[in-house]
Amino acid sequence: MKRFLWVGLMAGVTACAGAADFSRVDAGSIAMRGPIAEGDVDKLRLLATPGTALLRVNSDAGDPQAAMQLARLVRQLRLDIAIDTMCAGSCALYVFPAALRKSIPADAVLALQESAFLRARMDRVQMRRSLVDAGVAAEDLDSETAALASQLAETAAQEAAFALELGIAPAFYRDFRQVAAQADSVRQRFPDQEAAVYWWPAAARLQRCYGIGRVQEGKRAARMLPDGYLYVPALSALVMGDQALQVCP
Repeated sequence: MKRFLWVGLMAGVTACAGAADFSRVDAGSIAMRGPIAEGDVDKLRLLATPGTALLRVNSDAGDPQAAMQLARLVRQLRLDIAIDTMCAGSCALYVFPAALRKSIPADAVLALQESAFLRARMDRVQMRRSLVDAGVAAEDLDSETAALASQLAETAAQEAAFALELGIAPAFYRDFRQVAAQADSVRQRFPDQEAAVYWWPAAARLQRCYGIGRVQEGKRAARMLPDGYLYVPALSALVMGDQALQVCP
C-alpha cells in the first residue's frame, strides 16, 4: 500500500496530500501551514535559531508518526505555540501538548480526533471496510488488512511512549470515544450530517485531567454554548466540548 494511503487511514482522512510549509515570521517566530508529513521536523530544525520562541500553526491533519517527531523537537526547543486558525488531528494530538505555552485565540479552534490508541482498536471488519472505501482491490484485502492492523498497533505503541515521555495522561488519547458517542445524538439535529466529529477539551480539563498546562484560550465557552458544540465550515466539522465526559479527579 502506498504511503499516502497508510497516512490517510491512520490520520482519519481519505488522504493527506503534500506537507506543511514552514516560514519565518520574524526573529522570534516561525509559521507552520498545512498537514504534517515526514520530513517536516527537518524543516523546523533548519529554520529554528536560538532566538526562536514561537510556532504559529494552521494545520488540519497529518501523519501521526511525523507529528510525534515534530512535537519532540518543539519540546526540545521549548517553543510556545499559537493557533492562527486551527490545530486539528495530529497537530492537536501531539504538537500542541508538546509546546511550552499554548495560545488559542478567540477565533481559533483546537480539534482532536481519534488517537492511534483508539484506531488500533478498530475491528477487522471496519479495517476491511476502510480499505475497500480507499480503493484496495478485493484480492489484496486480506494482506492489506493484516498490514494495516500491524501498522496501527505500532503507531499506538509509539503514541503511548510519546505520552509517557511528555508526561501526558493516557486518558487524553482515550476520551474521544465518549465524545464521539454523544456526537451521534447531536447529528440528528445538526444540518451537516456528514460533518466529521472533533473534540475541543477546555483549558481547565487539559490541565486537571491530562497534565497539559499553560493553555490560554479565548472566549471558547461563549462560542459553544448553549448546545456545547461548534460547527467549523473550514473543516466541515462538528466540534464537541467536554459535556460527555466525567469530571476528573
